[in-house]
Amino acid sequence: MKIRTALCLAALLLAALPPLAAADEILDEVEEAVRLYKSGDHAGAAAGLEYAALQIRQLQAGRIADALPAPLAGWEAEDVETSAVAGSMMGGAVSAERRYEKGDATVDVQILGDAPMLQAAVMMLKNPMMLSASGRKLIRVEGRKASLEYDGGDRSGEIQLVVGDTVLVTVRGDDVGQDELEAYAAAVDYALIESLNGD
Repeated sequence: MKIRTALCLAALLLAALPPLAAADEILDEVEEAVRLYKSGDHAGAAAGLEYAALQIRQLQAGRIADALPAPLAGWEAEDVETSAVAGSMMGGAVSAERRYEKGDATVDVQILGDAPMLQAAVMMLKNPMMLSASGRKLIRVEGRKASLEYDGGDRSGEIQLVVGDTVLVTVRGDDVGQDELEAYAAAVDYALIESLNGD
């Protein structure tokens, strides 16, 4: 790898950072990785860039958490959980998830970005035959194509939709009506996800 390539990678990482004080540590890590690369320590440079990328993903996870809906009327919500996986593990991913409860009813809303499983969901939503074969049906959520699987017998189901081909939103519910499931799917802040995604 040439120095020019390493510098380009560093520049891309820097460009992805939000204007936050917390980014200073990431900037320092990227600059140190470039210094290590120039000194011939390729392993150290690679590790430094990977660490910086993981920190950026952690920032992204925190930001997409803001797109999770507030609890609907009569519901309570648990704390938001976020996670970030390094690029060396399954291609990397960021996620934010929250559980909502009302009596015995539960709904889990997850926003997952940059994960390999996204492609399967994208293909399904773009292929009606594949969607039908999976037992799901096509619905619209805030004007966006989504897949719905719902069992009226045990009042459980799942809605999935993809935002910008890079973010997967999944809403799962148990002991809930289909209308409640769709209401939580509609309450996600898709405009925020798109703005963070550059769409």
